[in-house]
This record gives sequence, structure tokens and C-alpha cells, in this order.
Amino acid sequence: MQFNSFYFLCFAPVVILLYYAVKDTWKNAYLLLVSLLFYSIFGLPSFIVLCAIILMTYVFAGLLAKTRSKPVFLAGVILLAVLLSSIRFMDRTNNAWFGMTMPFALFVPIGFSFFTLNAIGYLSDLYTGKLEEPLRLIETGVFLSFFPVVTSGPILRAGAFAQELRKPKESLSYERIRRAFLWILWGYFMKLVIAERCALVTGTVYGDESFHGLPVILAIILYSIQIYADFAGYSLIAKGLAYGMDITVPDNFHQPYLSSSVKEFWRRWHISLSTWLKDYVYIPLGGSRKGKFNTYRNLMITFLVSGFWHGTGLTFLVWGALHGIFQILEGLIFKTKTENMPFSTRLFRTVLTFALVSIAWVFFRSYGVREALGILFRAVRPGQAGILFTERLYTMGMDARNLRIFLIAMILLVCVDVWQYRYGDLMEKFLFQHIVLRILIVWVILFFVILSVNLSGTEFIYMQF
Repeated sequence: MQFNSFYFLCFAPVVILLYYAVKDTWKNAYLLLVSLLFYSIFGLPSFIVLCAIILMTYVFAGLLAKTRSKPVFLAGVILLAVLLSSIRFMDRTNNAWFGMTMPFALFVPIGFSFFTLNAIGYLSDLYTGKLEEPLRLIETGVFLSFFPVVTSGPILRAGAFAQELRKPKESLSYERIRRAFLWILWGYFMKLVIAERCALVTGTVYGDESFHGLPVILAIILYSIQIYADFAGYSLIAKGLAYGMDITVPDNFHQPYLSSSVKEFWRRWHISLSTWLKDYVYIPLGGSRKGKFNTYRNLMITFLVSGFWHGTGLTFLVWGALHGIFQILEGLIFKTKTENMPFSTRLFRTVLTFALVSIAWVFFRSYGVREALGILFRAVRPGQAGILFTERLYTMGMDARNLRIFLIAMILLVCVDVWQYRYGDLMEKFLFQHIVLRILIVWVILFFVILSVNLSGTEFIYMQF
């Protein structure tokens, strides 16, 4: 059941309203029931895998709580890592090497990578003492299957999520529903109005070798926008759904494309994954404590792990390696801290960071390294700049009507992101405005979303991971 489907739009409000009708002592059991029901729609094999991971995590957590045994901890983590690796190598769609697809056709459970990382982080926190008590069985089930985040995150931390499940429950209020609705609406705006229109162009230009030069550069830029609007949109919808049930999940994006370095980009992009990798991979490897060589080595290993987490295809490993290399080069070349830079330098580095990240996204999107290199070579091949200024522009996948809607939506997105980058969360400022202005803005955004419903045929990008 996709977030952008009619069935989910019927499912979610009913679940939230019934949540407040259930007694507090049964709320967690209710969340587990509806989360498993939601996940079961993706198929019986996936449902069985999720239930097995829940039970296995519960058993290992119980053993760790009693013994704090390193062999038990390693056994649990290795078993989860082996399962993740096995699924990755059996994933046909992510197993493209130099354009060749491996002959596996086994299923890949939706969101498997996300709830597996949740489980590994949970066992690690128990073993290291960051979490003193294990979760109860029902809490473990909700932690690993919570329907707003199970398919695409954000990645949760067991201790913080347990506090959300155990805290006194507030009653349903207009203020809570209003904030939840605004987050969800903006999430759908990013997905349907922006990401889906970017997909029209990237799908056309990437797949047609007759395009080269400026149209390909534009498609590369639009894919960067597409994956941001798609994934950040999902994360906002998940945040709004959880908040509607008085549960807070971590923010996953803080205006990443306004970063003036790749290092800053990773503090703002997919924050729950980057902090997970920092806490459970980079720091255990030694972090930056043992000199520059070891720091750069640990950085490369961490980003290669990040690439592998996304898929075993060589394109994902190249994507991860590029981000590691970019950060190493930044450390060697740029010595001035970003807060001390003049505006012109910051602007240059922001554009450069966006360019580097966009080049890496070409490998992330492509099915093989050969295809990715072909797209990059087509991008630097001169010619076809005139397409953008004639009727041929509409052969790139977006007609005149969709282009006008997209440009208006992008102006709005840029304004919102720049505001939040400079001044923080816009929600409080928006809610302080006069009711007439608030209603007008909400109806304009809702109007654009409704206009874009016919474009909602694709799943969220990160559901494949």
C-alpha cells in the first residue's frame, strides 16, 4: 500500500482516529496490529520475514539484557547482517554490474534494510549499555514494524522510541491534527507536484541516447531534485502520521542542497542513516581519533558500507566511494570553516557541493557503471542547448502545463528551504499568521496536489531499499 495511493488515504485517517478510541493500555498492541496489517499487504513472504526479525530481535535482546555477552551480541548482529547481505545479493533490481543483471528472482521485503538497521542499532545499544532495559515483545514489534516508517524510515533508535510508546498519552486535539495535516500536505506536495514531474524528464532523457549536452545536464539536476523531493516528502508524511498519534520520529532532512560542503550535506541528508553510520560504523572503527590516515580510511569504509546498504550493484559502491573521496578532498583542500566564509565563497562552495552530489546521483540512479558513464559523457558532449528555448523542450517529457506547475512549485520549495536554512522551522511562523492567509496558502498547496494526483503512479524511491 503506497503512501500516494487512494487506499492509504482511506487507511491512515481511520487508523489515527481509532488510536484515540483505544484505551491507553492497549494502544501499543493496537499499533502493532495495524502496522502488521499494513505490512501484510506487501505479501506473505515479506510479512513472514518481518515477524521473524521481530521475534529474533526480541530473543537476542532478552539474552543480552541478562548476560551482556559479547558472543550473544556478535551472533545477533552477524545473523542480521548476513540476512541483509543475502537479501541484497538476491535482489535482481539492485544487482547490476557494468550493465549486466544477475540471474536472481527472489523477493526483497519492502523496507528490509530499514528495520534491519533498527534491530542492529537496538542490540548494539543494549550491549554497550546505552539502553539499560530491553523492549517488551509488543514494543519490539511496534519498533520494527511501525507503519509510517517501516518501508522507508527514518531509522529509529530503540531508547527514544520506547519513551514515545511509554509516555502518558494525550487526547486527540485540533492543534495536533492541524500540525500533522500540514506536514503530510507538504510531504505530498514535494512528492506529487515536484518529484513526479522531475521523473517525467529524468526518465525520458536518461533513457534516450539522442539527448546530449545541456538537456542531459538539466536531467541530472532534476534527478537531484527528484530524489530529494521524493524522500523528504515521504519523511514528512511519516512524521505527520506519527505525530497524529502523539509519537515523535526524528527529522530526516534539513535543506541538504544548501550545504556548502559534502560533509555538511551528510549532516542534512538522510540524517537518521548518517547518524546511524556514524554511531555504529565510523566511531567503532576509531573515528577521527588516530590521525588523518586512519580518519580517511574509516570515512571510506563508512561510505562503502552506506553504498552496500543501498544495494550490491557496483553503482552503489561507486556512489558511496565518491562521497568518501569528496569528503577526503575537502579535508585536504578547504581549511576555512564554513561559518567564517564570505558570501561569495559560500555560494561557490554550495554550487560546487550540489554539482558533486549530482554527479554521484548519476551512479545511484543508473543500472550499471557503463550506463552512468555514458550519461556523464553525454552531458559533456556539446550541442542541443537550443532545445531548452524551442518547442522541442516538450519532447523531454514535461508538457507546457506541467512545466508551469513545476516552476511555481520549485519557487515555493526554494523559498521554504532558504527560510528554514536561515531561520529554522517555518511551522511556528506559519501558524502565527492571520487565518485568512493560512487558509489561502493551504488551499493553494492542496490545489496543486490535487492537480498532480494523476502523476502518482510511481512508488517512493527509497521503498526499494
